[in-house]
This record gives sequence, structure tokens and C-alpha cells, in this order.
Amino acid sequence: MAKNKLMTAKEAVAGLQSGSVIMLGGFFYSGAPFDLVRALTDRKNELKDLTLIANDACSEYVFPDALGNALMATGMFRKLICTYPGHNRAAMQLASEGKLELEIYTMGTFTEKIRAGGAGLGGVLTPVGVGTEVAEGKEMINVCGRDYLLELPLRADVALIYGSKVDACGNVYERGIAGNFNVVMALAADFVVVETREYVSAGEIDASEVTIPEPFIDAIVLQETGV
Repeated sequence: MAKNKLMTAKEAVAGLQSGSVIMLGGFFYSGAPFDLVRALTDRKNELKDLTLIANDACSEYVFPDALGNALMATGMFRKLICTYPGHNRAAMQLASEGKLELEIYTMGTFTEKIRAGGAGLGGVLTPVGVGTEVAEGKEMINVCGRDYLLELPLRADVALIYGSKVDACGNVYERGIAGNFNVVMALAADFVVVETREYVSAGEIDASEVTIPEPFIDAIVLQETGV
């Protein structure tokens, strides 16, 4: 019999400790685990010195009360590793005050660093940033006469992701762009929680449609509140 992986958002983040590294899926509002973001935000008085790896921290500049802004405003995070923090007003404010360290990558490099972490690779080689300040402090490797930067892999203690449909075993189907960073993050964390609006019985997702197989999923949260 398959292990029961279903739990509440609050239960799913209860094991997080100060100093943890957290991956958060989503591209703005697409494929973002809203209930898990709320549950993590609610732990604002319990956690500190966290590192968040997220494309944009579930934020949108034109909406000041976007969930990612509230999450970053808690001050729980010591560092944000992302591709574009400009839509997160709280993150930008904290960074300007010296209270948040920002580590920014192009989207392709960001994704490949996570993919390398999930695949157990020592890093990835990219020409992006060669000859610029991006290269400062990084190892340069020449391959066939061309210089590349060695970008080290990214892994996390916990990944909070979203799935369009999840079955009782934990098999995940991602619909269209909802997959964004969720798929690679599921392979690059020690404990993976997937939030979904559609929870179905085992076997109801055709094997050909599974984008994240059940062995990578540790917990399932049924979304109750949405945006």
C-alpha cells in the first residue's frame, strides 16, 4: 500500500528550521504554491537566517500585497538566490538596507544550477558572464579555445512546489507553463512538498503525462485558498 503523503500546508512546513535552504517554485503567479507560501510566512516569528532559491519569490510589482512581498517582508531570509528580484518590493527594500543578500543569475544559468544539483553534477559551464563582473571570484575553464565560467550546483533542504494534478502516490502532472521551475526543483531538494488543486486516486494520471515521478515527492498539500 502506498504511503499516505497528504498533509496540511502548516504540517508540511513545520519541520523547517532556522538556517534552512528553501526552493520555491513558480513564475510570478504561474505554478506557485500559494498555501505553502502563506504557511511559511506564518512562521515569521519562529525562523531566521533562511536562504530562498526562487525565480521571483512569487511576487508581482503592480500588486504590493503579493504573497512573495509578504514572505520576504518577514525578515526570515538572510539570502535570496533568484533571476529577477525587481518585482519584489520587500526584497529590494531589505537589500537596499543591507539586510538581505541578493545572488542573481540569468534564468538559464539559474535553472541549470538547480538541474546540476538534482543530477549530482559538480557544476555547469557557461559563457554567460565571461569578461564581466559576474566572473569575479569564479573559476574559468577553457574548452576548445573558448572560456567558460564554472557555475556550482544549487540544492535545498526543502522544495515547495506546485503541481497541476497529483495522484495519491505523489505522481505529478504539470500543465503547460505551470511546470516552470517546479520540475527541476523537485529533483534538487532533500524534502519535496507539492501543492495542488487537483488531487486524484493512484493511477488516474496516465504514465505518459507524469512530469515528476512519485519517488521525488515526500508530501502533498491540497490547495484550499488559492490566490
